Amino acid sequence: MQKHQVLAVTGLILAAPLALAELQALDDEKLATVSGAGFGMVIENFLYDGTQATITINDITNGSGQNVPIAVKELYVGATGSNKGSNLQPVNIGRLSYPWTLDLVKGENLKTLRDDGQLVQTVPTNLSILSFAAPDKIFGAGGQPCISGYAAAGNNCSMRSTEKVDAGIRFDFSVTGSRTDVINMDFTELTMDGSYLRLWGDNSRQQLVGEARINLYAKTLEILSCATGAAGCNTAQELAARTIYFTNTYAQFALGYGKSQPLLFDVTSNGQFVLELPNPVAGVSNATTRNQIAADFYANAPRTNILIDNLNFGGTRSSPTAVPTGGYNFGRNEISGMSFNYLKVSSHDL
Repeated sequence: MQKHQVLAVTGLILAAPLALAELQALDDEKLATVSGAGFGMVIENFLYDGTQATITINDITNGSGQNVPIAVKELYVGATGSNKGSNLQPVNIGRLSYPWTLDLVKGENLKTLRDDGQLVQTVPTNLSILSFAAPDKIFGAGGQPCISGYAAAGNNCSMRSTEKVDAGIRFDFSVTGSRTDVINMDFTELTMDGSYLRLWGDNSRQQLVGEARINLYAKTLEILSCATGAAGCNTAQELAARTIYFTNTYAQFALGYGKSQPLLFDVTSNGQFVLELPNPVAGVSNATTRNQIAADFYANAPRTNILIDNLNFGGTRSSPTAVPTGGYNFGRNEISGMSFNYLKVSSHDL
């Protein structure tokens, strides 16, 4: 296990001793030999209350060149039990034994936990990897419920219930001069244990590559979408009818397998962002080698899993974490063990 120097951030004020040293440039060969202790970060008594503030994003235009402003409202992060931000209290994010970490690590020293609890190496050897990671998952004694009261999500999270957060955000899209579309999201008991982003430079591709694991566990998630001021988007009952309710939900998104399918980051000549997962055996002509790469990929590459214990369209909750009543109940939904042989995502102008 890696050791980390942990920084405790209290009230968003960071205090750390200053160290003076001579800085020297290191080439890739020297960087590959670096195995630093890294940094861990814990935020104590964190609270963000932007429920009365509005942040406006401009300079996004449609095909006619008209500005499409996006107003960000009702943004909050606090302790669980906030009742959609109406009763915000501070929360501790991370703890000293399981902090958020920033490391520069040799590839052979980075391991990934498969869904069955086995540690596997997913990145190439003899490379320096920049790793930013959420608190670790725990396999064995000492784990915490990833979702309180829902054993199917697992008991291998490190964050305790008092370290999970409630969070919410609302987006107002000014589609036309007389119409504004709204998307509002509220999470309860959200945690991201086991998530990570790993980055390194690929010499053969001459670009930045990496791999990511994005784990989201939430007791509830509500998504509201409607047009403000329009019929059916005014009263509490009308808003509830246009809300999608997720209960006991987790998503484990796996993007990239560094050994044979790294996640590629690129920007086109006209300024569009591109994310790509190449075919693991693309460009490999030898049949034996292709079979070995494919076998390793299907055996060890992290998979994407999405589970919603209860999915409801419309209806109301009797409490912030209860299963909704009324509306249309679609019950339990699951995607398990999904992988991508090839995937390309790019941005486009409106």
